[in-house]
Amino acid sequence: MANVLFISETFLKDNTLLHENIDFKYLRPVVLMCQDIHIQHKIGTTLYNELKTQITNSTLTAANTTLLEDYIQPSLLYWVQAEAPTAISYKFLNKGVHQQSSENSSNASLDEINFISKRYKDKAEWYTERLVTFLLENESDYPAYANPDDGLDTIQPDTRTYTTGMFLGRRPKFISLEDKYEYKRK
Repeated sequence: MANVLFISETFLKDNTLLHENIDFKYLRPVVLMCQDIHIQHKIGTTLYNELKTQITNSTLTAANTTLLEDYIQPSLLYWVQAEAPTAISYKFLNKGVHQQSSENSSNASLDEINFISKRYKDKAEWYTERLVTFLLENESDYPAYANPDDGLDTIQPDTRTYTTGMFLGRRPKFISLEDKYEYKRK
C-alpha cells in the first residue's frame, strides 16, 4: 500500500507543463515524496491512509472522491512541478551527480531551476490552502481528519499552509534612545 499514487501519469502530464516524453520512472518518486511530505502533512496520517486504502480497494466514498479530485490532486500537481525540476535535471550516477544535457537545447542554470521551483511552490501553497480550508469547513464529513489517531507515528493535520524562508526573531523594544544606543554598542 506504500506506493499508492493519488494522481496517475496521464493525469499529471495532461494537466501540467511536464512534457510527455519524461519517463515516469523519474516522476514517480517525486509524486510519492510530494504526497508523503506535503499532502500527508496537511490531511494527517489517518485520513491519508484511509484514502490510500480506498484507492487500493476501489471503494472511494463520495466525500473522499470530492476531496481527492477537487482539492488534493490540484495541490499535488503543483507540488510535483515545484519538486520535479531538480529530479529531472540532475541524475545520481556511479561517477557522481550529473546534469542531463541535449544536443538541441541548453540546460537551465541552477538559479533558473530554483526560480521555476519557487513559482510552482507558491501555486502549490495556494492550492494547499484551499485543501485545508475545505477540510476545516467540512470536518463532519471527514472524521479521520477531525479525529486522527494519536500514536507517536501519526502525523497530525497541520492547518498552516504558507511557509517563509527565514525567521528573523523579534525586534527588541526600546524604552528610550539611551536603551537603543546601549543595544547597538553590544
